[in-house]
Amino acid sequence: MDIETLNKSQTILLTLLVSFVTSIATGIVTVTLMDQAPPAMTQTIHRVVEKTVETVTPKEQTASVSQVVVVREESKIADVVAKNENSFVRIYQNGIFSGLGIFVDKRGILVTDRANILEDLDYAVSVGGKIMDVSILGVDSGKRIAYLKIVDEGGIIFKSVFDTVSIADADSLKLGQSIIVLGGVESTEVLTGIVSGLVRDNGLSDLETASTTTEKIDEKEIFVSSIKTNIPVSGIIGGSPLLNLKGDVVGININPGDNSFIPINFIKEDLKTILNLVTE
Repeated sequence: MDIETLNKSQTILLTLLVSFVTSIATGIVTVTLMDQAPPAMTQTIHRVVEKTVETVTPKEQTASVSQVVVVREESKIADVVAKNENSFVRIYQNGIFSGLGIFVDKRGILVTDRANILEDLDYAVSVGGKIMDVSILGVDSGKRIAYLKIVDEGGIIFKSVFDTVSIADADSLKLGQSIIVLGGVESTEVLTGIVSGLVRDNGLSDLETASTTTEKIDEKEIFVSSIKTNIPVSGIIGGSPLLNLKGDVVGININPGDNSFIPINFIKEDLKTILNLVTE
């Protein structure tokens, strides 16, 4: 066949035929070479093909939301006042305000500043707006506190259940910690401040210290004996309780002219003796 004699249509058909045959030959050669190629090369080619056709679908992201609950100090103070409002009382002598006290036992036993009480006089307390007589159970001159108990008009000790304070160890206090003092002559007043100082000692008197060896003094447990605050002295009344923000009583004032308070950890031990006397 003479190519030069082909017309235009024949030339196009011949070109298509040659292209078709060439494509088939190329495919056969490629497959043959792939079969004969080392495995590493084929794996690489497959990876390239996979990466070329791979479609990346982003995962749905869920935003994590953390909720922060802020409890303001004002709210804590209000809760402390509500918790202890029926646990501290005003003491009167013939209708005249004498000082404050706090219930430390559900049977109506309360503690107050020793200076608020004279043993020869009669006293009453205001509890929830009601006036009740009290009897003097005992006075601790060393700690400068007095224990009283609610009685009825006939002198019989009540069996009623009174709201008592919860007592916390003063050794748990820290400098700068927020504290609350309850006071007020006619109605409840709330004073707030911080612990400005903690006085610690081993509980030994000067005479005991002089007669005790240094080694034994060092062995004595050191504890908080006085709690200093920045509460204004003008608002502090004898018998005012000192509380932490949990509503626990950590101290009581025994000197209205000072903004220091004594811890009341010892009351738990004193109550054991007092309750034995009451039940006898």
